[in-house]
Amino acid sequence: MLHDAKALETAGAFSVVLECVPSELAARVTQSLSIPTIGIGAGPDCDAQVLVWQDMAGLTPHTAKFVKKYADVAGVLGTAARAFAEEVVGGQFPDAEHSYR
Repeated sequence: MLHDAKALETAGAFSVVLECVPSELAARVTQSLSIPTIGIGAGPDCDAQVLVWQDMAGLTPHTAKFVKKYADVAGVLGTAARAFAEEVVGGQFPDAEHSYR
């Protein structure tokens, strides 16, 4: 991997993404390059970090080990959808306030 990363740098790459790489190896690659490394599941020693926003927002039911969920957007959306459906079925929505006259 170190050889490949050096080859990418030599070929003119502006950065290298390291995904699901053991952190010790990612640190070695980062230290060996003059271009930035961007980690996704590659430990804290990369020059930058990235996560898929749907994963970190809690929209993806199954995620990789390295994903940290910062919110439960799926839960919030599910609650909103159930409330909407219940109000429509129950006749509470739409009401006069949410209708044009």
